[in-house]
Amino acid sequence: MLTPTLNVLKETLKRLLYKGNYRALERILEKTHKGDLVAIFRYLSHQERVKVFQILMNIDIEKASDLLYDLDEDIQIEILRALPIKEALRILITFSTGEISRIIDKLPVELQNAILAKLAEEEKEELEKFISYGEDSIAPLISEEYIAVEEEKTVEDVLNIIRSAPEDIEVIYIYVVDKKDRLVGVASIKEILTAPPNAQIKDIMNTDVISIRADATKSEAIDIFQRYDLLIIPVVDEENELIGVIYIDDILDAITEKTTEDFFKMAGAQEEELFYTNQILKTAKLRLPWLLVVVFGELVSAFIISVFDFTIRQFLPVVFFLPLVAAISGMISSQSAIITARGLATGKITEYFKDFLQFLFREVKVAVIIAFVVATIVGIVSSIWISTHIIGVVIGTALFLNIVIAAFVGGLLPYISLKIHKDPTVATGPITLTLNDILGILIYLGTATVFLEYLKI
Repeated sequence: MLTPTLNVLKETLKRLLYKGNYRALERILEKTHKGDLVAIFRYLSHQERVKVFQILMNIDIEKASDLLYDLDEDIQIEILRALPIKEALRILITFSTGEISRIIDKLPVELQNAILAKLAEEEKEELEKFISYGEDSIAPLISEEYIAVEEEKTVEDVLNIIRSAPEDIEVIYIYVVDKKDRLVGVASIKEILTAPPNAQIKDIMNTDVISIRADATKSEAIDIFQRYDLLIIPVVDEENELIGVIYIDDILDAITEKTTEDFFKMAGAQEEELFYTNQILKTAKLRLPWLLVVVFGELVSAFIISVFDFTIRQFLPVVFFLPLVAAISGMISSQSAIITARGLATGKITEYFKDFLQFLFREVKVAVIIAFVVATIVGIVSSIWISTHIIGVVIGTALFLNIVIAAFVGGLLPYISLKIHKDPTVATGPITLTLNDILGILIYLGTATVFLEYLKI
C-alpha cells in the first residue's frame, strides 16, 4: 500500500499524463526520489508506466537507468518490450553486462541482437559467458563494486585506497589477494581503522574466508548467505582468483524470484506470463503444456470410470462420491508434495535415502490418522444418506486407502524429481494432482467392485 503522500504523487502523475502536461510532469520527475518512483510504478497502468519512463529517459538517463534496475523484473521486461528498439537499447547499455544477462533471455530477439551488436567485443564475450552459465547461475548477481588489495599493503595504504574509491562502492570488507589475484584473506573496516597505520594488511586479515565459486547456483548462494548470516560474499574462479562479490540485496531478490517461480510451478504455469501481459496467444501457449498434461490424465480417469461401468450400473449411488474421493486424494497429495519439496529445498529434509524414508514414513503415519478420522465421518454420513451401512464401509475403506496412498505418492514424487535432477517443485503441481486423481478413482471403484454384491439394493 502507498502512503498518503505517495498516493497523492501517483494521482498527480496520472492527472498530468491525462492532460498531456509533460512540462509539469518533467519537473516533478526531476524532484522525486528514485525510490518513490519505484513504489509508484507498481500502481500505474502499462501505458502510464511506459510514458512516464520515456519522459524520465529524456530528462535524466542515469536516474531512469537506476529506476529500471530497481523495478520488479516483470515491470522491467514490460517497459523494455514496449519501448522502440532504439530507446530500449539506449537504456540497456547503461547496465553492466551482469545486469543485462539477468533479463536478456526474456527480451525480443531483435533487441537481443541489437544489444550484442552494440557492445564492445570484450563486453560481448563477457555477456555470452554469463548467458552460457544458465538461468540458475549466480553470474548475473556478481558485482565488480568491491575493493581488493595486495597482502603487502599497509593499513595506511588501504585507507588511502578507500578514500579514493568511487562513491557507489559500498565498503564493508576489504579483500586481500596475493600477486596472482588469489583470495587469501579479508579484513573488516573496523579492524583496519583500529590497526596501526604501518601494520601490513596480511597481519590483521582473517584467512578463514567464506567464498563461493563462480559456477555455483543461486540456490547454493542463498544457502550460504542463510547459513553464515552474511552481508556480502566474495566470488572466486577455479584458481581461487577473486572475480567479484555478491551483496545481500541481490540475494534477497533471488530469493523472491525463486519463491515466485515455485508458486508458478505449483500452479502449472510459468513466470514468463508476467512478461507477456498484452500477448494473449503467447500466454495461452505458455499455459497449454501443463493443461494438456491434465487433459491427458483426466482422459485416463474417464477411461477408468468407463471400465467400471458395470459397477456403476449395478449401484448408481457409487458415482455420488467420486468428486469427494478425487478432491481429498488431490488435497492430501499436494500437502505432502509441497512439504517435501520445501523440505528438500531448505535442507530440512536431506536427500539421503535412509533419512528421506524416515520422513516419508512420518508422512504416512500422519496420513493414517487423518484417513481414519475422515473415513469414519464420511462413512457414517454416507450410510445415513444412502440408507445402507455397506456404502459407508465402501466409502470409508476407499477413502482410507486413498489418503494413505496419496500422502505416500505426494511425498515420493519430489524426491524422485530431485534424483533425476529436476526441480522438486515441479512435482507439487498438475503432475501430482492428476496422478492422484487417477489412483483415487481406480482405488475407489475397485473397492466398490469388490463389495458389489453387498451394495445391490
